[in-house]
Amino acid sequence: MPNISEIIEEIKKKIKLGKKTEESSEPEPDDEFSFTLEEEAVNESEDLFAANEELLAKIGELESKFPKIEMMVTNLRKENENLRGDIQNINENFQDMMALYEVVSNQINPFIGISKITATSMEKVEMMENESRNLKKRVEELQNDVVILANVYLNTHQIDLDGVINEVLAEEEFSKAISGEDSDDW
Repeated sequence: MPNISEIIEEIKKKIKLGKKTEESSEPEPDDEFSFTLEEEAVNESEDLFAANEELLAKIGELESKFPKIEMMVTNLRKENENLRGDIQNINENFQDMMALYEVVSNQINPFIGISKITATSMEKVEMMENESRNLKKRVEELQNDVVILANVYLNTHQIDLDGVINEVLAEEEFSKAISGEDSDDW
């Protein structure tokens, strides 16, 4: 599947070829019928020329927007990777805290009674429980914030995420097809 810039270049070439054939047409003999046909041809060619100019202007606008969109997608990917790394670090810290909590809770025997357990140990356990709850809550809030920020960013910049994803997937399939990789590996 050719990418968008290749399609645009092909359209530009076709438009330029159309202009060259219009300019190189030879005048026909001077009779009324040929004059009428020539007038109609000139009017049609002027209309086609105007339409071609409009198309070229729109193509230029689209070409100028694609690098911006690609840059935004790249930035979003980087931000997502950074957030993924942060969330992974939080998860690792949370797992470490839970492992430490298990070790501490295994050392405290509930059948002995509180009198033999020092107050500082109990405070540490309670602190760790509170901290684990806070971390869990914070991870959930961060995940919600990421979703909200992504939606706001996409809506603000009027990005069709499904379209961008489909385009990226199509480009990947195209590059795999060119390199000879099997696309059935998914």
